[in-house]
Amino acid sequence: MEFLGGQLAVFVLAVVMGILFRYLGLPSLIGQVGVGFLVGLSGLLGQHDVELMKFLGDFGITLLLFLVGLEMNWKELRKVGKQAVFIFLGQTTFVILLFALINTIGMGQGMIGSWLIAIALTFSSTIVVVKMLSEKKNLSSFSGRLSLGLLLLQDMMAILLLSILPSFSTGIDLGQLGWLWLKIVGLFLVVDVVGHAMISLILKEVIKSGEDLILFSLAWFIVVVLLSEKVFGVSSSVGSFLAGLSLSTTWGHFQIINKVKTLRDVFLTLFFVVLGLQVGVGRVNWLMVVVLSVGVITGKFLITYFWSVITGIGSRVAFLVSLNMTQVSEFSLIVMGMGLASGLWNDEVARTVTVTGLITMTLSTLLIGAGEKIYSRAKRNFGFLFKIGDGRDRKMVEIRNHIVLLGCDRTGKSVVSFLEKTQTPFVVVDFNPDIVTGIREKGGEVIFGDATDPDMIDITNMKEARLIISTVKDREDTLGLLAELAHRKIKVPVIVDAESVHDARVLYEAGATYVVFPHFVSGWHMSQLVKKSLKDNDVFDRYREKQVTAMKTIYEGI
Repeated sequence: MEFLGGQLAVFVLAVVMGILFRYLGLPSLIGQVGVGFLVGLSGLLGQHDVELMKFLGDFGITLLLFLVGLEMNWKELRKVGKQAVFIFLGQTTFVILLFALINTIGMGQGMIGSWLIAIALTFSSTIVVVKMLSEKKNLSSFSGRLSLGLLLLQDMMAILLLSILPSFSTGIDLGQLGWLWLKIVGLFLVVDVVGHAMISLILKEVIKSGEDLILFSLAWFIVVVLLSEKVFGVSSSVGSFLAGLSLSTTWGHFQIINKVKTLRDVFLTLFFVVLGLQVGVGRVNWLMVVVLSVGVITGKFLITYFWSVITGIGSRVAFLVSLNMTQVSEFSLIVMGMGLASGLWNDEVARTVTVTGLITMTLSTLLIGAGEKIYSRAKRNFGFLFKIGDGRDRKMVEIRNHIVLLGCDRTGKSVVSFLEKTQTPFVVVDFNPDIVTGIREKGGEVIFGDATDPDMIDITNMKEARLIISTVKDREDTLGLLAELAHRKIKVPVIVDAESVHDARVLYEAGATYVVFPHFVSGWHMSQLVKKSLKDNDVFDRYREKQVTAMKTIYEGI
C-alpha cells in the first residue's frame, strides 16, 4: 500500500476541501480541482501516480454517465413542454455562435476546434443548478422545472458530443460518422430494447434483495461498456449512458442511484483533482479566461433571457432561468479532457476553459442564491427592460367574487374538483401544460404561469376575489405573497400550505387566514377514522371506496 500513499493523501485532502467548499455554499468540485492545482504546482506526484489517478478518474466519468441515464426523467421535460424545447433551440444556437466567434479570434483555434469548444461552453451544470434549487426549495417552481428541462436537453446533447468527439481527431469523414451513428443505433437496440426486456424479467423474477440488485446493476453496466467498446467500437461514454437508460424504468432504479452515487463521487473526486493537476503544471491564457467568463455569465444570461421572453415566458421566470444557466458544466470539462486526449486542442486551451469553468461555477452559485433579490432590484432600476413580452397571454381575468387557486397539482386537483361540482367561479395558475389543457377543455379559467410571480396578484384580480388558496410549498414564496397582499391592502382570506409546525406559525404571523400542513391533516384524518371505526366496523371499507373513486375521477387513476 506504500506506493499508493501519495494518491491516498491527495484524495483525503480533496475530500476535506470539497466538504469545506460545500459548507461555504460553493460546489465541492471547485475545492477538489483547487487541491489538484496546488499539488500540480508542488510537483509532489510523479507521472505514474498522475496516470493512475487519471485512469480512476475516467472511470468516475463512466459512472457519472451511467447515473445520467438512470436519472433521465422525461416527465420533467413533458411538464414544461414546448417552452423548454424552444428556449433550448434558440439559446443553444446563439450561444454557440457567440463562443465560436470568441474562440476563433481569441484562442486561434481552427474551425473544428472553435465549434466544438463553443458547443461545450453552451452546457450548464446540472450538479450546480440542482444543488442550488434544492437548497432554495425551488425545484418544483415553474422556473425550476423549466431549468431542469433545459438541462436535460443539454445533457442529451453532451452525450451525443461525447460519442462523436474522438472521430474528429482524424478529420470529418461523413461516411465514417454515418457508420458511427449506425453502430450507436445498433447498440441502443441491443441494450435498451432487447437488453431492457431481459433485465426487467430478471429483476422481477430473480433479484430479491437490495445487495443483489446493486451488484447486478454494476455487472450489467460493465458488460454494456465492454460491449460498446470491444464489439461495437463505440465510446464507453455512450455505453455507460445506455446502460443507465436501460435501467431507468425498472423497479429498483432509485435504489441503484442512491448506492452508485457514493461510488461515483469517489472516482469523480479523483477526476477533478486530475483536472486541477493539468491546470497547475502549465500556462493559462488569463485574458481569455476573463473574456470567456464574461461570455458565459453575461452572454448566456442575456441570450437565454431575451430568447425566453420572445417565446412567451414572463420576465421573472425568464430572469431566474437565465441566472441558472450562467456557468460551465462538468460535461464541458469532460469534453475538454477528451479533446485534449484526441489532439483537437493543446494543454493551454484545455486549462483556460477549465479555469473558466471553476470561476463561473463559483460566481453562478452566488448569483442563483440571490436570484430573487437581484431580480427585484433590477426590475426597480431597469423596469422598462422587464416589460418586453410580459403583455402576452397575461391579461387580467374579468371575473369577480371568485376563488384564486395557485398551483393545481396534488392538493389543487381535489379543490378544483369541488369547485367544478359546486359551480363556484375560480381561476387557476399553474405551469404544467397538461393541467392547463385539462382545465381549459372543461371550460375553466386558467393561466399558464408561475404561481409565485407577484404579477399574478393583478392578473388573477385577487383584489376582488372571494378567497385565495396557495398550494405552493416554499415558505419564502408564500411569505412574499402575503407581504405583497398586505402592502397593497388586499384583505381577501388566504389559505396557504406549509411543511412543518414552525412554518405554519411563521405564516400565521405573516397574515395567513388558515394554514394547511400535511402532518396535521393526515394525523387528524387518521384519528377521526380510528374514532369512527370503534363504533362502525365497515368505516374503512366505505372510505376506501370513496378514495378509489376519487383517485379515478380526480387524479386520473394515479
